[in-house]
Amino acid sequence: MIAILPSQLRKAPFTFKEALAAGLTQYRLRLLLSSGEIERVERGLYTAAYQEPSDETLFVRATKRVGAPAVVCLLSALSHYELTDAIPKQVWLMVPKEKRVKSTSIKLYRARDPMWRVGVVSHSGYAITTIERTIVDALTLKAIISPRMGIDALKRAIATKKTTATKVLHIASAMGVHHRVVPYVEALS
Repeated sequence: MIAILPSQLRKAPFTFKEALAAGLTQYRLRLLLSSGEIERVERGLYTAAYQEPSDETLFVRATKRVGAPAVVCLLSALSHYELTDAIPKQVWLMVPKEKRVKSTSIKLYRARDPMWRVGVVSHSGYAITTIERTIVDALTLKAIISPRMGIDALKRAIATKKTTATKVLHIASAMGVHHRVVPYVEALS
């Protein structure tokens, strides 16, 4: 029965609206669910049953659940870039201040001024903060994440040559928090 699942819906999680746009009827969607060809991830969000859950799949699911604009950030981004040993239980998303979602698999960081264009890269189905932006956020958002994680991530990123102190300071300047990041960078020198 997998043959009736349109090819554009096989690779990534999809919403009910996307299924309708791809030519599935509500009846066909129910048939696919009952036969086990697709799985319901959350309300209004489905995925092909044979998909292995990867970081990218989890990020796409969370982004579609919350809706745009949303950017993968902080602990999820640190884990994605292998800058921490912590395994996030939820997908961390940066969203506008007024956005809300009821989900146990998503942790929202509601930002007043998210600076969507600074240190954010888009992938197929989701956006994520860059290594440098992730480190700067981890160092400056002390109420949300321990600065110790940011320091460890900065050390690890420089040691593995994933970034440089100059690039981190450049993003910090663009975000207007240069003065808060300089002491951490100087302490590593």
